[in-house]
Amino acid sequence: MDKHSEVIKNYLDNKDKYFCDDCLSKLLSIEPRQTINAVCNKLFRQDMINRCKGECSYCKKIKIVNGIGHTYNNEVVNHEVNSQNHRSNLQNTNNNGVFSRLPFDEFENRVGLYLNRKLKDSFYEKPLIVGVNKVHKFDLVSLDNSIVAECKSYTWTKDDNFPSAKISTAIEAVFYLSRIIAERKIIVFQDDFNKKGESLVETFIRRYDGILDDVEVWRYLVGESIEYDRIEIKREGKECWYKNLYK
Repeated sequence: MDKHSEVIKNYLDNKDKYFCDDCLSKLLSIEPRQTINAVCNKLFRQDMINRCKGECSYCKKIKIVNGIGHTYNNEVVNHEVNSQNHRSNLQNTNNNGVFSRLPFDEFENRVGLYLNRKLKDSFYEKPLIVGVNKVHKFDLVSLDNSIVAECKSYTWTKDDNFPSAKISTAIEAVFYLSRIIAERKIIVFQDDFNKKGESLVETFIRRYDGILDDVEVWRYLVGESIEYDRIEIKREGKECWYKNLYK
């Protein structure tokens, strides 16, 4: 753990309260503020702290706050996938403005807007050549075609089984992504959790990691507005397996 990470985690451990990035920067004399933001996001992805919208214990303003503990203002904010409550906490009900679930057409549009802001580019649906006399229309493509993304939104079946039939469309997307050249290839999922707390996205990666090659897999979490949306990169792109055959 780096120095800033250790300082922030120890402070939150000792205080047992929630603080916004601005106040942590002030209280811990860590500047610029963006350093706090980057470190807290990293600690959150590592499940070492909680990060959610709420009231800062220092400035009393409603912001994105950081802390350690299972609840905040009666709101569950622990994002570890080990609870039967995890499904409703992250999606479906917009639990006190934490994260919600969108219809697919709205989800794809939201991801496009997020990519425009995050990567400072313009993303549009665009057909690309994937074979002889064959094109495929990808959901979101940057202006120079260097970043290509497909959006997927599935749920577990009524009996909490893996939706193999629906997932076949994601496998098809993986195939089409393997047929193009791009700096980044991404499948963006709107996740779903069964009664055991199992993530559909993580199950997908576990089952199909061997054919994903250079494709990144993102979990997209929808906030009450796009400013509060965030992504979790659940799988980073790797080298295509067949390239090793020709070395």
